[in-house]
Amino acid sequence: MQLREKRPEFEALGVRVVCVVQGTAEEAERFCARHGLTEDCIGDPARESYRAMGFARTSWKDILLASGELRRRRSEAKQIGCGVSLNGTFQKHSDVLQLPGAAFVDRGGTILWHYRARHVADLPRPDELLRITREKLGR
Repeated sequence: MQLREKRPEFEALGVRVVCVVQGTAEEAERFCARHGLTEDCIGDPARESYRAMGFARTSWKDILLASGELRRRRSEAKQIGCGVSLNGTFQKHSDVLQLPGAAFVDRGGTILWHYRARHVADLPRPDELLRITREKLGR
């Protein structure tokens, strides 16, 4: 996961990177262990945080008839060793149609910035997240 490699740069800014995963704490721990983010992984089996951030759901049509951008992102992910885990996809708490997102939240819980994905592979790249973080911190 590219975010793992950028983690020291976030930490140097005083920012803690946390991954919220659909599933129980145990499922989240297993998912994040595969990506080297075990200590900052939170399970959200009811997907409350996803709803709070306004992250939408997609349709089967959009997954099965993937856009060019989605096909490109899938290809990039596969090249760096990431892919769809059928074990994870079919976990009890997993919603394959749930779109992801990213957020910058202060310690008090105020959302300073967030990004809502347009498709299942749509997330800002780690370099873009670092740029936004520096901007929000005034650095």
